[in-house]
Amino acid sequence: MLLQIFTLYIESLLLTMLVILIVLGLWIGLRALSGVDKTAKERQVHLYDMIMIAVLTIPVLSFATMSILLVLKA
Repeated sequence: MLLQIFTLYIESLLLTMLVILIVLGLWIGLRALSGVDKTAKERQVHLYDMIMIAVLTIPVLSFATMSILLVLKA
């Protein structure tokens, strides 16, 4: 039972990381194309903000995704 839960968590962690990285990559790309950040320092600060957002949201969304996967597999 514990192994099944751990497997679901790893699966949801990978799925969530992939989704978050795609969304943040699109956000950074659109921001770069629109030219919002004028200096390299502003771009660096924005990149650090995106990394912090990813680090904070991936574990939380991973548990939510795990619960959805658990319901779907039950």
